[in-house]
Amino acid sequence: QLLFPLSLEFTSTEIAILQSLKEQLENTGFIFSKLDKDIVELKGVPVSVVESNVSVVLEQLINDVENEVPDNNFSQTDMLAKSLAKSLAIKAGQYLTVQEQEYLVNSLFACKEPSISPTNRATFITMNVEDLDKKFN
Repeated sequence: QLLFPLSLEFTSTEIAILQSLKEQLENTGFIFSKLDKDIVELKGVPVSVVESNVSVVLEQLINDVENEVPDNNFSQTDMLAKSLAKSLAIKAGQYLTVQEQEYLVNSLFACKEPSISPTNRATFITMNVEDLDKKFN
């Protein structure tokens, strides 16, 4: 829960998208105190979402819903999880401590599918010494 409610402004179309996802968002840890017209007021966010990133996370989610090609293989909850993963991902150039790096690698390999991202991209590659030498020589 947040110490103070967080108010965010969205268009009526964006509010409609958030309303359609309200139950799934609440299941992930978002707690809405208001969701109408052009205002979203949150009194709680998931533990993994930093308060300063809430608007970015919700905007990314709305963008994904608006631009995502419907896929019958994935539920709305899966799409939400994919969008949250994408918006909360560690960005290029972001500094991580050794402990954070170890946690990240351990968490990756604890996943059901560690070699594929939520967007079906490879998460890592394996190279032998000869291939590595070719890259630098």
